[in-house]
Amino acid sequence: MTEPMRGRANAAPSPRPRPAPRARPPLRVAPARRGRLRARLLVWTIAAVTVASLFLLVAFHALAAQASFSLDRLDKARTNEQLRYERLRDQVARDSSAPAVIAAATKLGMVPGQGQTVLPGSTSVTTTATPVPANFPSPRTKQALGDNNP
Repeated sequence: MTEPMRGRANAAPSPRPRPAPRARPPLRVAPARRGRLRARLLVWTIAAVTVASLFLLVAFHALAAQASFSLDRLDKARTNEQLRYERLRDQVARDSSAPAVIAAATKLGMVPGQGQTVLPGSTSVTTTATPVPANFPSPRTKQALGDNNP
């Protein structure tokens, strides 16, 4: 008799025989879709613009700080020059006052005049000479002119 098939009794017969395994072609990277490429390019562009704008912001801030220091320095210099100008004006006012002029003239050996002579001009009005006091101009000039305000 024939030998019974062991383990194959319940198995269904295979409909087709299996083909021999084929050799696969070498793997390669699939080309990216245009949409993904554009999206990546857009993201990189936005990142580059953001970084560049941050650098520009920092640069402008540094320039503004430098300008602020320059303005502070110039403001101090302007204030100092205004104070110097005021001191010089006061000095000129003191040096050109009547007592200072008289003191300087006396130091140089000048003496007060004895009188004042007015020469007639081309007009028909003539004036006569009036004597000037020896101590003119004096600190009492206001009183001599009739200004009685203290």
